[in-house]
Amino acid sequence: MGKNDSLSDRMKRYEDTSRIFLLRRMYTIIRIDGKAFHTYTKELKKPFDHDLIYDLDETAKFLCRNIQGCKLAYMQSDEISLVLTDFDELNTSAWFDNNIQKIVSVSASMATSKFNQMRVLRNKEFLNKLAFFDARAFQVPTKTEVINYLIWRQNDAIRNSVLSVAQSFYSHEELQGKNINQMLNMISKIGLNWDNLPSGLKRGRLIYKRQENKRSFWDLLSVTPSLKEDKELVNKILPNNF
Repeated sequence: MGKNDSLSDRMKRYEDTSRIFLLRRMYTIIRIDGKAFHTYTKELKKPFDHDLIYDLDETAKFLCRNIQGCKLAYMQSDEISLVLTDFDELNTSAWFDNNIQKIVSVSASMATSKFNQMRVLRNKEFLNKLAFFDARAFQVPTKTEVINYLIWRQNDAIRNSVLSVAQSFYSHEELQGKNINQMLNMISKIGLNWDNLPSGLKRGRLIYKRQENKRSFWDLLSVTPSLKEDKELVNKILPNNF
């Protein structure tokens, strides 16, 4: 019995060496990315596959509903960014006590299972083409830095959007070395105005929790603003951590 206890304790100590916890009462960000989505989306509609976008958005809503402390989600390309807090009240607890291994493993598995469910419900052929997601989790100290993070991801969304449209009409060689403004000019030359695209296709999409009659609803924002110009939107959604 003593030997078994010793073995158990030793194995648990091995586990404990890699058990890392994020700090409490900080803004936690989880970014979930599609694995090898360049290959996964190769046969899908270009420049934008609306079924894929819908399924990713529904996956984000599922994550928002089921991840403790989630306040908003931002989606673009093949990624979902979640912002979590654990300071709504004095005794508010953190998801998995901020155990980073559990946060990233469970959030990635939740995204993978829900997204594949959405795809298979749409077309059973997706059973032979499963998608996978990875996740990373980290923290920023202030609401301002959360907003700056989202601006960073939105800047990436804009680049991805312009590039996707340009790639639909021009070859890799024609686009090589071109910056965003040059690609926009090339797009306009074929009679398209990128600015006229729906905001979600240009700047990504945002999900937030809306309260109505003591009930909560996770809503997709109908128009996605420039987060660099409209910082007040996220400022209203997120609580202060002081």
